[in-house]
Amino acid sequence: MNYSNVAYAPLAIDFDHRLFSLEYDKLIYPYTHPITNSKYTWENTRKLNQAWNMVDPDIYDKCSVGIDYKNVEHKELPQWQMIQLMCLEPNESDSDMIKEQIQFGGTFARNMTLHRDWKIKPEFEKLKIVEFIKKLPLKKMSSIHCVSLEPGMFASIHRDDRWFAGAGKPNTVAKNGVIEQGFVIITLNISDGGVPLYWSFDGKYAEHAYHANDPVYITSDYFLHGVPVCTSRRRQIRVTGIPTDDLAGLIAEYSKILIPQDMEYATKENWYPG
Repeated sequence: MNYSNVAYAPLAIDFDHRLFSLEYDKLIYPYTHPITNSKYTWENTRKLNQAWNMVDPDIYDKCSVGIDYKNVEHKELPQWQMIQLMCLEPNESDSDMIKEQIQFGGTFARNMTLHRDWKIKPEFEKLKIVEFIKKLPLKKMSSIHCVSLEPGMFASIHRDDRWFAGAGKPNTVAKNGVIEQGFVIITLNISDGGVPLYWSFDGKYAEHAYHANDPVYITSDYFLHGVPVCTSRRRQIRVTGIPTDDLAGLIAEYSKILIPQDMEYATKENWYPG
């Protein structure tokens, strides 16, 4: 099955949400560290947030934002707590920035090292959550990305498309590049925090927000997405990997949301629509 035109589809599997929530809080959350979206991203999605009716505009302006990949402008509201459950051995050709990002474990590192040999960190190997993830219909994994939001927090609208301009190689994650390279992204919606994920397509479709809240689903984090203000702790795990043939059997044809044939991918000039 070709997943390059599938933007969203629920999978016919589930798990014990209470058990996974307890395990997340006890054995994953203590390892997490704070992350934010960039100031550029926040500034250029303020109007889109209003079009989506996702977060009160006054509250949207209170989130902390990143000035660059090291420095944060702290405001009233933090954003996520994050941890990567996989690790990668840097090689000699990696820049200092890429080595640092591999240690950090965010989507920047995933995007820059997508086809390399990521392994599950030993301290997480025996978790029930990880045992479940290992049984997903994936023959290779390149990221197990855990993010949580606390009550009263939200995630500003963004894309997980980050690429290092000085990498010395073409950008392979623009235009839905992770999926175009044969990978899928499976989300485990352990707890939704009382709200769904908001997301949209590019171009003329950007102001129409879809709501995602199935227990397990495939999606593309290239597309614009954000999270409204949570009323309880939101716990999400996104697994990036290459699917086996068995994945198709978990997807009902009627449930797919396909990329519109007339959609125009965003360019550098309109990466965020305002």
